Amino acid sequence: MSEEKVEKLIELLQQDKVQDALISIVQNIDVVKELVNTLYDFKRSGVLDDLLNAAASLRFFTEGLLTREFIERVAKLQEVALIAGSNLAMDSSKIDCLTYALATAEDAKPVGLFGLLNALRDPEVQKGLGFLIAVLKKLGSCQK
Repeated sequence: MSEEKVEKLIELLQQDKVQDALISIVQNIDVVKELVNTLYDFKRSGVLDDLLNAAASLRFFTEGLLTREFIERVAKLQEVALIAGSNLAMDSSKIDCLTYALATAEDAKPVGLFGLLNALRDPEVQKGLGFLIAVLKKLGSCQK
């Protein structure tokens, strides 16, 4: 050991907190020995590598996903979900209607131009088209 390192070690050993730490280690030497043996077993069995990988993954998620921007987006999404839930609680008929329409439209066949023009004479198609146009207008106004 170099003279410089010996001097540094003596300097550190003279600090109260270092002396307290060494006393604590010596007083708990059985626990320290057990911890070292456990770490050694973890290292030998590969569990330590798994734990380190899990910690790295957790760090990725906490640093990568739990950013202020991500949390603000989740909060906004929660707000939208609450509003949608409140609206649905007041009137679920639109969801029921949409669910029914999607379920019954599975057998739909392709429609050409003349089929589309013919369908436009149907009052139910006109009503549904009016509803979709109203929704599209609201979506467009939200995009500004």
